[in-house]
This record gives sequence, structure tokens and C-alpha cells, in this order.
Amino acid sequence: MNFTNLLHRNDIDGFKEYLNTRDVNEVFQGQSFLYWAVHYRNIEFTKHLVLKGADVNQLDRLGRTPLIIACYFGFVEIASFLLENGADMSGCLERAKKVGMNMNI
Repeated sequence: MNFTNLLHRNDIDGFKEYLNTRDVNEVFQGQSFLYWAVHYRNIEFTKHLVLKGADVNQLDRLGRTPLIIACYFGFVEIASFLLENGADMSGCLERAKKVGMNMNI
């Protein structure tokens, strides 16, 4: 079973087994496992990855952190968890500033 199937099925036990042979910061389809867990609003996968040592500040291919993704989608519980576990808020502030400038706010 691949990562996407495990994530969509919310198969946390299968995911734990899957990670036994993977690096928690591995890139899957261009993004980190943590990115995908956050993107699909899966708090269980997110927590497991972070507790296993996933980099909460790892940038994706567009320069976004998992916290930026959580904030963008309004995933408050995930954003709070990431902040409690060392996520750097400055990326969100910089991104908000850039978006604001582009919107002439």
C-alpha cells in the first residue's frame, strides 16, 4: 500500500508500519509526508510524523512550510500543534505580507 492510500483511509497503523522503512522527511510526489498530512487535514498522521522527527519547518517546492499550509486552509488544530512543536511563524508572516502587497492592501 502506498502513502496516499494510507492517508485517505486514515490507516494510522498501516502508516506506522510504512514509516519503518522510510525517512519521515521523505519527499512523496514532490512534497514531504508532513505536507500531505497537513494538506489533507489529517491530525493523526501529522502528530505521528512530528513525534517521529519530521521537520516542521521543511520547505516544499514552492517555499511553503507545513504551518503556511495549515494557516492557508484554516486548519487551526494542526497549526496550533505545529507551533507547539517548533514551527517557525515568520514564514507565515512573510507570505501574508507578500500576498497583501500583491492585493494592494
